[in-house]
Amino acid sequence: EPVASARPHQRTAPPALAAPASGGRTDVAMSLRVVWAAVALAAIEIQPTDGARLAPSATRSLALRYAHRRQPLNSGARGAMIRGGFAGGDADGSGRLSVGAKSCIFAVQFSEAVQSMMLFPFLPFMVEGFGIPASKLGAYTGLLSSSYCFASFIATPLVSACSDFVGVRKTMLFTITIGVLATVLFGTSTSFAAALVARIVAGSMNGNISILKAYIARTTSGARRVRAFGLLTLAFGFGAVIAPVTGGLLARPATNYPALFARWPIFAAAPYLLPCLVCVVVQLAALLTTYFALGEPTGSAAAQPYSAGARAPTFAERLSFLGKRGPMLACLAYALDCFVNVLYDLAVPLLLKQPLSEGGVGLSMRQIGFLMSAASIGLFGSLPLQAPLTQRVGTNRSLAWANFLLLPVFCLLPACAVLRRVALTPGSPPVLSQLVFPMLFLTLAAINCFGTLGFTLGNVLVNNSVEPEQLAMINGFSQSLSALARGFAPLVGGLIVTIGCELALPGRQFLVFAFMGLITFACGMVVRSMPPPPDAKNA
Repeated sequence: EPVASARPHQRTAPPALAAPASGGRTDVAMSLRVVWAAVALAAIEIQPTDGARLAPSATRSLALRYAHRRQPLNSGARGAMIRGGFAGGDADGSGRLSVGAKSCIFAVQFSEAVQSMMLFPFLPFMVEGFGIPASKLGAYTGLLSSSYCFASFIATPLVSACSDFVGVRKTMLFTITIGVLATVLFGTSTSFAAALVARIVAGSMNGNISILKAYIARTTSGARRVRAFGLLTLAFGFGAVIAPVTGGLLARPATNYPALFARWPIFAAAPYLLPCLVCVVVQLAALLTTYFALGEPTGSAAAQPYSAGARAPTFAERLSFLGKRGPMLACLAYALDCFVNVLYDLAVPLLLKQPLSEGGVGLSMRQIGFLMSAASIGLFGSLPLQAPLTQRVGTNRSLAWANFLLLPVFCLLPACAVLRRVALTPGSPPVLSQLVFPMLFLTLAAINCFGTLGFTLGNVLVNNSVEPEQLAMINGFSQSLSALARGFAPLVGGLIVTIGCELALPGRQFLVFAFMGLITFACGMVVRSMPPPPDAKNA
């Protein structure tokens, strides 16, 4: 049977997962506790691990730096220091990112995570509001999600090449500005076509992550490179914690909070504008941080032109990694991980939204947002494991086992829906209904933990497989390949969900998650077949 056409937010929530009587205030308070826990964990995690043991060269470097700061600066030098003097590694080549560079990396990745994840709690409801039939909801939701990724697939190599010649800072300022306009357009969309155009524009400007990866690879090495890529994970984790709950709580404000927003006609005409405005604020913060704190990395064509005695690498030499087995397998493994990541982001809200009669859990939009935000705490669970695992086990083996472990965990998610349905059967023990929410939380948190570990180590593997002059190109290529995988993932996932609903297959909720588990297992096999990276001792 097709999915029921009644709007899930109009149904009464299941008893064991019903919203508390206090309504939105309790949800907000619980969400703030989750965010506070994430902030506390991040504050512990970003403490320097080797700050108490400064080498003599580092001490001399610090002394020279502060002696230089005591010298008077003219207006031109002062402006250059404000805009870019805090970025890059130490002057002694220690490969340590400065505070300004870390701030920019965190802000830009955080804004990308918010932009990509805030819409998932309300995306099925938004597509349903465009008049799409319930039986085709999965396919249209997948199309809207995949448009962002297909546009990124086409534009990311161009953006990465532009940053290598025009400059990192100028390129990122342009892409972030266009991204802000695309977010506003998406929030004010009143038709599926308008929302589709907005996502295409936003996806075409989604090349900043590949630029930041090349920036990190140029300015760090060894264990510090792993920690620097862990900073991307940390920023994405913050965005994953805040974005879903913000999207779930702030969507349809005129309906959910009439005392505050009913007097504003714009929020009734554009019910999903408010969470998009929050995303715009985050993007503007990233724009300002990039303008004031980011400088050109050492080694880029824009920052350090080649001298007359040295020959700059040709375009063909920058792309010579395309014929090598190691870099191509690393890019393939990263693309498979990204494929599963987007498929997961699409399948989980649909599973949580679908009623119990269709094999789902039957949660409201607010409950979906809170659950996904709370489970995003698992994104921080891999941070203490990244550097020790790569030093003791190796990047390849750590990444392979992170993918292998996802196969059984994925199958636990639809099992929670089965447990919920059994718990409501007359005569079942009451303790079963009390186990549903904890099992959902722990399963989602475990998936986030292993998935984040794979994301970080996949980036390290890609950047360890090429020469320094090829970093911008391989990051653009890997990001473009991953965008292509992300583009196909919603289409494949939506097709699997739609076929399962139309054919009324028994156990159809397991189909898409079993498929995701098989893809992660294949990704682990690809990593196991890879040759060790050139700097395996530092990987």
